[in-house]
Amino acid sequence: MKRDSASHSKWDLESLAYIGALLGLLPGVMHQIYSISIRDFHGSEPLSHMLMEMVGGMLGGSLLLCTIGCIRNQKVAEQVRTVEKAASKPEA
Repeated sequence: MKRDSASHSKWDLESLAYIGALLGLLPGVMHQIYSISIRDFHGSEPLSHMLMEMVGGMLGGSLLLCTIGCIRNQKVAEQVRTVEKAASKPEA
């Protein structure tokens, strides 16, 4: 059975970074909503604490998805090279 060519296409790392940032922002925002609802303010500057947690979540999410995409792209490229090498090998 032959795979379709769509499974060998590379993932766009820029799009993965945006998706990861949005997915990383979600838990940070939910945590801040919870903190505000129970009136648990951190230190004298709650705004800077909130922003740092949300930015950290965004960076972590984008880094995670970009790493996954990069590893996947390398594996796909390796599979394509293996298939091309096997196809170019003359039959004995």
